Amino acid sequence: MRPSGPTASLALWLHLRRAAALAGGPVGPVAAPPGDGPLILLHLSERGEEPPQAGALVTALVARRPGLRFAFLGAAPPPDALPAGLRAVSLALPGDPAGTRSLIRALGPRAALILGDQLPAALITEMAEQRLPVILAEARLAGHNRRASWRGAVDRGLMDKITRILAPDPAAAATARRLGAAPQRIELTGPITETRPPLAANEAERRALAQILAGRHIWLAACPTLPEARAALAAHQAALHHNHRALLILAGLPDQAVPEIRAGLEALGLAAVLRSDDEDPSPDDHVLIAEDTHEMGLWYRLAPVCFLGGTLLPGPGLAPRHPFEPAALGSAIIHGPATQVHGAEWGQLDGASAARLVMDAAELSSAVADLSAPDQAAALAGVAWSVSTGGAAVLARIAEIVVAALEEAP
Repeated sequence: MRPSGPTASLALWLHLRRAAALAGGPVGPVAAPPGDGPLILLHLSERGEEPPQAGALVTALVARRPGLRFAFLGAAPPPDALPAGLRAVSLALPGDPAGTRSLIRALGPRAALILGDQLPAALITEMAEQRLPVILAEARLAGHNRRASWRGAVDRGLMDKITRILAPDPAAAATARRLGAAPQRIELTGPITETRPPLAANEAERRALAQILAGRHIWLAACPTLPEARAALAAHQAALHHNHRALLILAGLPDQAVPEIRAGLEALGLAAVLRSDDEDPSPDDHVLIAEDTHEMGLWYRLAPVCFLGGTLLPGPGLAPRHPFEPAALGSAIIHGPATQVHGAEWGQLDGASAARLVMDAAELSSAVADLSAPDQAAALAGVAWSVSTGGAAVLARIAEIVVAALEEAP
């Protein structure tokens, strides 16, 4: 650990003096949201393409301490992500100490929660001057790992003023220690990830299909592009050499792709059944084509293995599905490298080795063959389930720490 010392304190002091010199004038009148519940200043990072997810955390905080009020600073949270009836205001954060001091006096906060990688120096310093808790969460701090720079010295000066650092991953915790944060102030909570209720399914239909398909290895290609659907058919044809009773479910296909897929099936000598024809797969059928997406929860429940389309081969297709959908329903996940959509969730799954990454159609075939072994599919699915449901525990822990801090504040 590199402790904060005179150089860091001087750097922070000079940084704030410069901010004061560049200040644009006094802050206008500020009105706190109505109510008499404790107020939290919630600063959202303005870095990155999207602000950190705040809606689920705000919901967890209000559930733990009803009546909380919020003043959002930095990036504005999406209004539809916030709980209905929330008492909150969105305000511009002054960058200078005097303006920030005026803002704090007008609002009377009990705590500040900083979400993301930005470290607003004036806000952190002025809250610490008032002996009010400052909690940093969901900060990976990658852009602050500059120990030899002047900005690094400013960051080290701020570390002593942050009450708790709730690190999303070990790398963030290590960076906080290198910047001089005391180890007892750092807690590895894990990241804030979106928690999603499992997709619904008709239980009677699930039981009936499970009985019809008993003993067959089932795998799912969810919303594949047309080239991915072709790759899935080739992978399935290879799988049939080892397990002649295997069944592939192609679900979520654009209407215009179905005729070409059926032609490809015929060329490969594979028998298929259309879900829209209201027919159940027979023992001789190799592929079930479920064009619509409204039964995706049913297919996730029936298929121990799922390839999520839109991640491997570009082409016409429906929007990629959220990876936590199959994870929450016990399906082992295969995906390609194109994970920009739902990137944070893919990062969590891959970081925990909770999904199988494939780079081309040949690797897709290998992954399907490997995961036809029930023990391998179950192990991968179990880790994915833990990742997809762990976000609720992270939210609960962060809310617990924040509410405890504001209750102890003077």
